[in-house]
Amino acid sequence: MLVSGAYEKAKLYIETHSREKEELIKKKIIVEPGPCITISRQTGAAAGEISELLLDILKSKSKNKKREWAIFDKNLIEKVIEDHNLPDKLSNYHTEEKHSFLNSMMNELFGIHPSPIRLVYKTTKTILQLAQIGNCIIVGRAANIILRNLDNTYHIRIIAPLKKRIKQVQSYFNFSEDEAKKFIEREDEKRREYVKHYFHKDIDDPSLYDLIINTERHSLEETTQILSNAIITRLSKYFVA
Repeated sequence: MLVSGAYEKAKLYIETHSREKEELIKKKIIVEPGPCITISRQTGAAAGEISELLLDILKSKSKNKKREWAIFDKNLIEKVIEDHNLPDKLSNYHTEEKHSFLNSMMNELFGIHPSPIRLVYKTTKTILQLAQIGNCIIVGRAANIILRNLDNTYHIRIIAPLKKRIKQVQSYFNFSEDEAKKFIEREDEKRREYVKHYFHKDIDDPSLYDLIINTERHSLEETTQILSNAIITRLSKYFVA
């Protein structure tokens, strides 16, 4: 679900990094990308709430306090593509070397000719470009597969037992138990099919992730702390201890 506050943060992120790009070009300075976290999730596993809490911790622990952070999910990526002419606008941020890298990655993922599904192609290219900037959390859209070869990334999958997820969805949408169960089944199948159809991977394959966490026995805060500790340890050059 697209939340107004999340969109404003994403807009600020894009505008800030676009301005930074212009200043760096003038000064002929190349800045390394910041950390990029990807989150894959089962429906109803509270990934949205965890992402927000995680963003706050990572931002507070970041060595570079001046750089904006943002969360991008499916709806938000599609919205900023529409409103900000992405990925073309973000492409200006990158050097020729990075352009070559991005084109190489796109060819590897889709072949020489772009997918006929233009939104999938644009979404994938935007995810690659966001990761080249960094300081972001990308939820869903096979981001862990798209970014699997980037050193500044950390890939998470959030899961929970069906019973807990049903309760979560019931509470959020005011669904009956049966409605919640059917909603979860539909959403999980759509995500599984998206990954399988466009990227030829199994979303449940554990080798696609750096860390898989079951939230059944952990509060949101505990889950976030576990994740942030793992990220900060793995990507230590970006964070203070």
